[in-house]
Amino acid sequence: MIELQSAQSMRVSLESIRRGEGGLDEHRVSMLRRVPDVGDWAKFPLETLSMKDLAYLTAKTGHEFAILRGKREDILFHGTARRCTFDDVLVDLLLTKRLVIYGHSHPGEIDPIASQGDRNTLRKIGQKSSRLISGLSGIETEFMADPFEIV
Repeated sequence: MIELQSAQSMRVSLESIRRGEGGLDEHRVSMLRRVPDVGDWAKFPLETLSMKDLAYLTAKTGHEFAILRGKREDILFHGTARRCTFDDVLVDLLLTKRLVIYGHSHPGEIDPIASQGDRNTLRKIGQKSSRLISGLSGIETEFMADPFEIV
């Protein structure tokens, strides 16, 4: 699929979902069925998850979601309204560099800004950068472990 879409149309769509007037498409419904509760995670084929998916899941639930990417698969993680706290299995895979944090969502910011905790996590696992998307606006950005480094 090839798609062009204005930022405003995505923002309207996310707002509709947050108000309960709109719904997720079948692809995203099936994703949420696999990780319905905080702390749940599931494996998906490599590169079948997108940052846009995270924005829509966040709009629906008010929770953060993360994509962890390995060489052969993606992992979708369901966080809380304020953070993604990975279990021991995922921490081990991140520390041994078998997974990277491809990106995650923030539910309450129009223009997403990486927290100090986000940057500290990247430093802890030895990762230079990651992506962040807003569940309010769909605005996506890349951030660095070092806040003074330019993307």
